[in-house]
Amino acid sequence: MSAQRTAAPVIVNEGRQIELAARELRSRLRGRVRTFEPMARHTTFHIGGPADLLVEPADVDDLVATVGFATEKGLPLKLVGNGSNLLVGDKGIRGLVVRLAPRFSQVRWREDGVVVGAGARLQRLLKEAAQVGMSGLESLVSIPGTVGGALVMNAGTDVGAIGDLVVSATALDASGVVHRLDACDLAYRYRHSCLREGRLSVLEAELRLTSSDPEGVTRKMERLRAKRESRQPIRAWSAGCAFKNPRGVAAGKILHRAGAKGLRAGDAEVSHKHANFIINRRRATAGEVKELIARAHALAMRWYGIDLELEIELVADM
Repeated sequence: MSAQRTAAPVIVNEGRQIELAARELRSRLRGRVRTFEPMARHTTFHIGGPADLLVEPADVDDLVATVGFATEKGLPLKLVGNGSNLLVGDKGIRGLVVRLAPRFSQVRWREDGVVVGAGARLQRLLKEAAQVGMSGLESLVSIPGTVGGALVMNAGTDVGAIGDLVVSATALDASGVVHRLDACDLAYRYRHSCLREGRLSVLEAELRLTSSDPEGVTRKMERLRAKRESRQPIRAWSAGCAFKNPRGVAAGKILHRAGAKGLRAGDAEVSHKHANFIINRRRATAGEVKELIARAHALAMRWYGIDLELEIELVADM
């Protein structure tokens, strides 16, 4: 999930300024404010330098106040969920990072679906769906991250995407105004929504599901999970697929045939199991991952003339 402010930023770049900004924020908010927080703790890549300021708002009022503070001070603002699709630079993130999980994690089940907060973890939602006997979310099995991040990028697999289920979403704009958006307003297509353009920060969504047998839902999830784990390095430290699939062909197949599997740069590696995954073998830097991205991209261009589009979001300088 992302909403990054770029207009006329005044960069917080000295320790004293950061501490003063944190003190003022704490006086306005009920949530947690941290300084110099390593983003490696908040991404599935386990990579990333420190954020000047990291805020975990307690509620919508806190979030509105944080957005207002960033506007008032001219600070860059970045919203993140579970960090499952991010590569944060080794130098960290200047300005203010807002992490919605876990405070925005409410789940309200209905007869025809669910209303779920942007901070809720996808896999927790799937587990609850199986328990209450609601079908529709099975295509998201084993996808890491939060509901908000999934909504922004229209996360999914070859059997479906979350955008197929969305009835409406509630989002906050850069002025702190809350909007309700119907599915048609969100402009969902492959790995895209209007939320990805950064002008809106999703708070919650209503998803349409169907009532089903809990055991049947569980069996389907287990079957799809086993299929994914057999083909992808689900348990490795990564940000998921590195590149989007071009029309009509899988990026992983292109990269496999081009010889990308097993490429190394320091402790970063193109997975031997799936060529569209770059994994952190525990001590990789963002610079090393970025080097592998460039090398894999060059292979696809050299052998097939295909200009692969990056799916991972690069944040801050590498």
